Amino acid sequence: MMAMRNGTAESYQERVQRVLAHIRNHLDGPLPLQELSGVACFSPYHFHRIFRGMTGESVKEHVRRLRLERAARRLRFSPDSVTAIALDSGYQTPESFTRAFDAMYGEPPSAFRQSSREIALAARERTAGPPLAVRLERVGPLRLAFVRHIGPYDEVGIAWGKLMSWAGPRGLIGPGMQMLGIVHDDYEITPPETLRYDAALPVDATVQPSGDLGIQDLPAGEYAVATHRGPYEELGKAYQRVYGAWLPKSGYELRDSPAFEEYLNSPQTSKPEDLLTVIHVPVAG
Repeated sequence: MMAMRNGTAESYQERVQRVLAHIRNHLDGPLPLQELSGVACFSPYHFHRIFRGMTGESVKEHVRRLRLERAARRLRFSPDSVTAIALDSGYQTPESFTRAFDAMYGEPPSAFRQSSREIALAARERTAGPPLAVRLERVGPLRLAFVRHIGPYDEVGIAWGKLMSWAGPRGLIGPGMQMLGIVHDDYEITPPETLRYDAALPVDATVQPSGDLGIQDLPAGEYAVATHRGPYEELGKAYQRVYGAWLPKSGYELRDSPAFEEYLNSPQTSKPEDLLTVIHVPVAG
């Protein structure tokens, strides 16, 4: 009986992971309850209770938070008007968007845009240094097996431990293995306890989701790519130099897709100052 219960718990996790991925990939759509419960293969009557129980948020709260966090990123990095961002976020009027945004961030969108750019300017001055070499690359599509971490980014080692424990017995660990971190959220916008990060490995079509292990597709797209040498704790500075120094002069806009990192060596075998991380920021010309 215990094995059956464990299997049921894994099935529920896998099904909720499918819904979370569906929401992320269709954030501009209406996302009705009937559609989401169908993705999860749950009864519509019980789905919202299961979703809240396993994520800590209702479907409505989760979708609203993701849309507002995306709006905050656009306010920081794009020239789009508040009205355009409000409409794209699913609000019928700028006033309703302003009320929701103010409730989440403690200031209206226009004030947030101004203050965040002042903060970004100060950050650029603090992290000024030699020009960061940025190149453009087209990446994907990739099929990824992943374990999701929700919480502060400095705690993602737990997810990597689970993923490596799964990959080892299957012979997936070895030379040429790509270790990727999918960075869904901006730590300056999203509260630490809800930051989303996926420890991921490319896999073929024979690998299927199971329990904590999910499968996601990273579509093909163009990325601004830069290599950071040094401790993971300083990755934020590299991102700031891409977003704050390179992007405004590049002629490119951010694309609505998560950034990701490729880890070329390991903290188990390399000193912190020798760690090599290739960051990929999604862009569109």
